[in-house]
Amino acid sequence: MSGASWNPETRTFWVCCNGGPSAFWALVEDGAGSLKIATNEAGVAAKFVWGSGDVEGICQADYNEEVVYVMNEGTDLIREYDVSVYGVPVLSREWNISAYVPTNGGSGSEGITFVPDAWLTHYNFVDGNGNPYTSTNGMGGLMFVAHQNGGRVYVFDLSRVDGSFDYVGSYRTRRSESSGLEFDRSAGLLYVWHNTGPNYLEVTNLSSYINGERYLTPIAEFFAPKTGNLEGIGILPASDTDNWCLITDDDNQDGAALMWFKLFDPGW
Repeated sequence: MSGASWNPETRTFWVCCNGGPSAFWALVEDGAGSLKIATNEAGVAAKFVWGSGDVEGICQADYNEEVVYVMNEGTDLIREYDVSVYGVPVLSREWNISAYVPTNGGSGSEGITFVPDAWLTHYNFVDGNGNPYTSTNGMGGLMFVAHQNGGRVYVFDLSRVDGSFDYVGSYRTRRSESSGLEFDRSAGLLYVWHNTGPNYLEVTNLSSYINGERYLTPIAEFFAPKTGNLEGIGILPASDTDNWCLITDDDNQDGAALMWFKLFDPGW
């Protein structure tokens, strides 16, 4: 398992696997204190398999639309899938961001999350040239991509009309590797997962500053619960009192691909 994200409207964890084969699932509460794969009225599971591609991250833009976005490492493709029919992933469009990210060997684009315009405006988000920026291509927000090579976050203004996009800029983080992203739409905070050293969870807002290059403004940083190849995060918003965090383990340490923590309260 390589990526995770949380939908607060449907109370669903979306998780993805980067091979053997590539796939993603929708996980929901089972009523008995655990999680299960969602099923529709016909009993078909919300498991979507297409086989090829190194899928490393997953998110949604409109929480009420049956659409997910996945980050395909190596080819550096953001892909949009219609998931309205369980078990049948329908590729709607894709965006090739390879010209704007420093993929090198196995170090590529991994984390992905969507940030609505309202929060971009609230925190005076600026593009790579320091100019205020909100989306212009119709999505009502921007797509943020975390990269392993250098740890920067790259931002794109996607169009769902023809697969075109505008490159907004790159933003340094506190660490040299970033593999997961989650945006809290209740508090306007960006969570950046760093799969390096003991593993770190960095929290930033959407403002930035210049120190040689543009940095996201850090608020806090947490140590991960353990070391290892932990690559993805799904975090409930601060407005939810459940305080859950789902972490993916790409190496299945101790036989666990997913770790569900129920006491993650950063104190916002």
